Amino acid sequence: MRCHGNLGQGKEEGGLQAPPLAGKPDRQHLQRALLEGVGSNGQLLHPLMPRYQIDAAGLDDMLAYLSVIGKDTPGLTDTVLRVGISLPDNVYGAAIQAGLNRAFDQVASGVYGRKLELLVNPAPDQVFVEVASLQSGVQAASSSRIEANRRAVIGPLPAPGLASFSDTLAQDSFHLLPSMREQASALLAQAALDARDVANNNRATQQLTLIYDRGNDPALHALLKELREQARDNHQSLREQIWSAKARQPVEAVIYLGSPANLREVLAATGEGLVYASAIHIGPSSLQLPPAQAARLRLLLPWHTSSPVFDLPAAYNDAAYAAGMVLIEALKRSGRQLGRAELLQQLNQLRDFTIPGFGAISFHSGQHHGSRGGQLLVVDAEHGIFKVLRSW
Repeated sequence: MRCHGNLGQGKEEGGLQAPPLAGKPDRQHLQRALLEGVGSNGQLLHPLMPRYQIDAAGLDDMLAYLSVIGKDTPGLTDTVLRVGISLPDNVYGAAIQAGLNRAFDQVASGVYGRKLELLVNPAPDQVFVEVASLQSGVQAASSSRIEANRRAVIGPLPAPGLASFSDTLAQDSFHLLPSMREQASALLAQAALDARDVANNNRATQQLTLIYDRGNDPALHALLKELREQARDNHQSLREQIWSAKARQPVEAVIYLGSPANLREVLAATGEGLVYASAIHIGPSSLQLPPAQAARLRLLLPWHTSSPVFDLPAAYNDAAYAAGMVLIEALKRSGRQLGRAELLQQLNQLRDFTIPGFGAISFHSGQHHGSRGGQLLVVDAEHGIFKVLRSW
C-alpha cells in the first residue's frame, strides 16, 4: 500500500503519481495486475508497477481488504471532514455548539485542504469523528452504537444535573476531563484545605459525612470504596449516611453524592458546615437555593474555565472549545493522508498539548482521561453565577 496509500487514495512514489483504487475488485483482473502487470482494460500497466508472487490465500486476503478499503472513513472526502456532535435543543446545547465553532473558526480555511463541517445529531455513517457531545442518559445508552461504528470520540461532556459515577470509556473515546477517581481525591483534598483554614479547628482528624442515595449502582459503590481509602490516607474520618429526610444532625462538613432534588433538605438538616459536591451534578439545582444555603456549597468543576466568574453554559462552551482544539491538533499531526488509524495514533501520542485557559491535555494508550485538574467553585445564587475559589 506504499504507492496507493492505506485508504487506496493514490499518492506519489518515486516521482510518479499512483492513481486511486476504484471500482469493485475482481479476482481475475487483480491476479493479472499483480502477476502480469496487465490492467482490467487489457493494457499493460506502467513499467514501474511491481510484479508480485502471491498464492490463492493471499489473493483472497487482498480481495477482502480491497472490498472494505476506505469504509472506515465515513464523513471524509478530499475537501470536507464532517464532525458529529450530539446535543439537546437547550441553552447547554447552544453553548457547546458555539464553543466548538469557536475552535473551528481558527482553521476556517481547512486542515490540509479539508474544511471542518459540523453536523448536529447526525446519523452514525455521516461523520468521521464525534466531538464534545453531551452525554445524557440516552447518549450513554447509545455508546454501543458509537463503538459499533468505531469512530473516534473526543471530549464527551457529562450532562448537567445528572450523576454519573462511572469511568467506563467506549473504545477509542478520549475524555478531556479527569477520572472520577481523581475527582473523588480532589473533593477530599479540598475539604482538608478548608478545614485547615478554620482558625479554631485544632482537631487532628477532620470529620466528614458522606451522604448518598440508596441504590445498586456498581460505579457508585466503586467510588465509595475509593473515597474510604483516600480518607484514611488523608487522616479524615468518613461517616457514611444513606439519605433520609428524617436524618437531622449537624456535621462538620458533608460530601454529597445524592440526588439534586434533595439538596435543599440536606442543607437544612446538616447544620452550618460546608457541603462539597460536583458542579455538574448539583450546579443547576444550587442556583435555586436561598443565598444563605447556596453560600455553604463548594462545587467541584472538573475542568478550567477562561473566566473566574461564569454561568454553567459558559463553562461548557470552554470545554467544547478545548475538545475542538484537540481534534484540530490531532488532524494537523495526522497529515493529508488521513484515516481512522492515523487519527487514533495521533490522539494516543498527544502529550502536554496546552490550551490557553483550559490547561494541558495528554493521552496515551490505556489512559484516555486527558487532564488532571479543575476548579473549586462557590455559588452566587442571587446572580445565577459561579465564582472560582481556587484551582486544583
